[in-house]
Amino acid sequence: MLTAQDIRGVYVLPPTPCKEGAGGWDAVDTVDLDETARMTELIIQPGVGGIALGGTTGEGHSLLWEEKRDLVDTVVQVSRKRVQVFGPTTALGTREVIRQMRGLRDVGADGAFLGLPLWQTPTLENSVQFFADLSEALPDMAIMIYSNARFFKSTFGPDFWAGVAKRAPTVITTKIAHGYDHYLENLAAVGDRINLLPGERAVFRAYEMVGPRVTAVWSTQATMGPEPMVALLEAIQRDDKQRVEEIRQDFSRVPHFIPAGGARGHDPTDGFSQYNVQAEKWRFNASGVVRAGPCRPPYYDLPEDWKRQAELEAKLFLELRQKYVQEAVSS
Repeated sequence: MLTAQDIRGVYVLPPTPCKEGAGGWDAVDTVDLDETARMTELIIQPGVGGIALGGTTGEGHSLLWEEKRDLVDTVVQVSRKRVQVFGPTTALGTREVIRQMRGLRDVGADGAFLGLPLWQTPTLENSVQFFADLSEALPDMAIMIYSNARFFKSTFGPDFWAGVAKRAPTVITTKIAHGYDHYLENLAAVGDRINLLPGERAVFRAYEMVGPRVTAVWSTQATMGPEPMVALLEAIQRDDKQRVEEIRQDFSRVPHFIPAGGARGHDPTDGFSQYNVQAEKWRFNASGVVRAGPCRPPYYDLPEDWKRQAELEAKLFLELRQKYVQEAVSS
C-alpha cells in the first residue's frame, strides 16, 4: 500500500468527461471513456505524480456507481502504473463507501478519494471514527481525504488530523481545501503519517511557511496542461526562491475563473459554492484541451459573467502553458 512518503509531485483533479447529449436526468451511461483515455494520457505525459478522480470538479456527486467504476477502470488501464490513481467513493454512509472502495480496488485503483458523509454535520468523534472504520475494512487501500470545509461541514482542525493520524493508518494524504490558518499545527499533528497537499494557488503560501517540505500539490487547472505546475513544484523542491517567484509572477497574470466578488471565504452561499462545477466545465470546454462535455444534473445554471471569466482564464492559462512547454522541450 502507498504511504505518505510516496505522495510526491502534481496531483491533477480533472473533470469527468460527459458524452454530448448525456447531460439529462434520464441519462444512465454518461462518461465519455474515449475522451477520458485521451485526457489521462495528456495529463500524465509531462510527469505528474497522480490523478484524483471524482471530486467536485470531477462530479463524483453526480455519477452513478457503475460510471465511477468504468471511469476509474479506464484511467487505470491508460496510466499503466505510471501515476497513482485515486478513485471517488464519497457517499452518504460508511457501508456504501466501503462497498465502493472495494469495487474500485478490484479495478486497480491505488487509493480512494473521499470526503465525509454528506448528511448530518459531523462531530469530531464520528469524523475520526469514519476514517478509522475505513482503515479497518480495507487495510490495503490508501485514502486521500477531500478536506473541503465548504462542502463537508467541518473545519478539519488539528484535533481531527491528530485523531486520524493515530486511528486511521490508511489515510496517507489530503487535498487541503479548508484554509491555512492552522497549517503548521496540522502538520505537527500528522507528523510523517499524512502528506497535506496544498492547492494550486495556496502552494505559494505553503512554501513560504515550510519551504521544500512541500513535496506535492493538487491542481484542477493542470487539466489544461500540467507543465507550469510541474515546473513550480520542481523549483520548490530545489528551494529555488528566485525561480519560485518568477513562476508566481507568471501565475499572477492568469485570473481565477471566479468573477470579482464571487467567493467569500468558506461561506456556503457564495458563488463558488453554487457554480464551481459549472464554471470548471465551462473553462475546460473553452480551452479546447479537454472535451469535458455538458454538466450532469442538477448543476446546470451559470451566469454570463462567470462564463466570460472562465473563458478568460482558459485563454490566458494556455498562453502561459505554452511558455513552459517550450522550456520543457528546450531543456
